[in-house]
Amino acid sequence: MKKSLILSVITLGLMSINAANAANATGALTVKAAITNSCVLNTSATGTTANAVLDFGTLSSLAGNVDADTTTTGGTSIKVLCNNTVPWTLAFDGGKNAQSTQRNMIGGASNNEYIPYNLFSDTNRSIAIGIATTAYSGKGTGTPQTVNVYGRIPAGSTLPSAGSYVDTVTVTVTY
Repeated sequence: MKKSLILSVITLGLMSINAANAANATGALTVKAAITNSCVLNTSATGTTANAVLDFGTLSSLAGNVDADTTTTGGTSIKVLCNNTVPWTLAFDGGKNAQSTQRNMIGGASNNEYIPYNLFSDTNRSIAIGIATTAYSGKGTGTPQTVNVYGRIPAGSTLPSAGSYVDTVTVTVTY
């Protein structure tokens, strides 16, 4: 019993000496990030990207105007995601099948027939989106901004052979 009492007293004394000699030192942790100006197209807040679609649907006549837009035809709107306060513009090229200033979808039985179409920036289809001209502009908010595109196949266009028709227009965001 005396040995354990003496050992306890010695241990307690050593702990007291260590506690009396304890000290603190502090330092700093720098946390940082650099954000560069950026913009992306057709994206959601979660970062999922997909191409926008302008679908004229299944047609049996081109006697009258055929209208479509990126929201009511089962397509998706174009979304622009830019850093907060970054100014941006959108331009559209003529597509893969343009002839002069006319955009065209290609397809049909021989895959060399065309359906002409035009793009517009307003629901009335009075403001045409020219080839390689700025169609939209804005200022980034840090969240996706929606841009709708409106399309029209002009009345009286030649009704080509049955089949699928497609075109791909490149959309460029400049910031």
